[in-house]
Amino acid sequence: MRGRDVLKCNCPLWADGYINGKRVLRQSLGTRDMARARKKAVALESPDNGVYKPLAEAITAFIEHCESEGLQFSTVRKYRNSLNHLKSFCEARKIDAVDELTADHLDAFRAGRALKPITGSKELQLLRQFCGFCFDRKWAGENAAKRIKPPRNIKPNDVEPFSTAEVASIIKACDTIGRGPYERLRALAMILTLRYTALRIGDVAMLNKDRLSRESGRWRIFLRTEKSGKPVFLPIPRELKEALDCVPMPRGAAEDCRHYFWNGLSSERTMKDTADRSLSAVFKASMVLRAHAHRFRHTLATELLGKGASFVDVADILGNSPEIVRKHYAKWSPARQARIDDLMARVHVGTDFTTLEPKNQIQ
Repeated sequence: MRGRDVLKCNCPLWADGYINGKRVLRQSLGTRDMARARKKAVALESPDNGVYKPLAEAITAFIEHCESEGLQFSTVRKYRNSLNHLKSFCEARKIDAVDELTADHLDAFRAGRALKPITGSKELQLLRQFCGFCFDRKWAGENAAKRIKPPRNIKPNDVEPFSTAEVASIIKACDTIGRGPYERLRALAMILTLRYTALRIGDVAMLNKDRLSRESGRWRIFLRTEKSGKPVFLPIPRELKEALDCVPMPRGAAEDCRHYFWNGLSSERTMKDTADRSLSAVFKASMVLRAHAHRFRHTLATELLGKGASFVDVADILGNSPEIVRKHYAKWSPARQARIDDLMARVHVGTDFTTLEPKNQIQ
């Protein structure tokens, strides 16, 4: 015991508070670093500045909050990955508490990430959520991320729909993967479900048999429940129903298993990863360039628009907003543009819409 004045030891630093010569506070600061201890002491001395909250603890609290809100595992994983990068950035610059994080720090962090514009915009949204979460709990004096303006005029990733020949090649490739009928029948059913329902791969992997129903002699699949509480069903062709009927029982599943592809025993993440690997094998065998599951959503959306469906109709089927449908899918529908051209020609009867050839300016 060398006394409290000795600083060269492994003991954490403590803070004592006095009012009129009487000690009213004695608290460990939880660190041996003098600079960090001073920051914590300032926070204790100035309660109006908010509660001192270490950044690592705030990140953990935010992730736990996201999990309690029922966010998908994949979403939480992305949040955790981005915030772990932020934590490493702050540790390198000795930024310990949430209230020390400024817009300048966040600008430097984002510059060092070197992300593509769309990805960077998504990460900025996450930073705003995180800083807003801390501000609401009075761990920070402001939402510093709100001071950063999001990038403008971002060009969206163009995802081209599959052609009829490409879809045929993908379906044919289902008979070539795996070691036998088990893998091939499951792959075919997954591909056809993506083709005719535009569900996301995670929803297909966890597809429950109860989602299929028969009404008026037609099979249909339950897609989702809208915010208004109204269910959305989509008729399915006989080809898809027969493929689902032929799906073998998942390995290790009980006799009363209610899922087509999941045995109900492994984690949902494991099943989704398994489905992703199976579909990747199909796409590779099909030799279709840049093939992935999400392109089936674009394919069905384009076909619906070409047949006269409105943006609202397509949005109901895909589970998107009409604005998103207009932004991402409208330009890929030649049939829709042809209908617009025909409509304008019928409105302006007698008007010449032929293309004029540019005159040769060289005499």
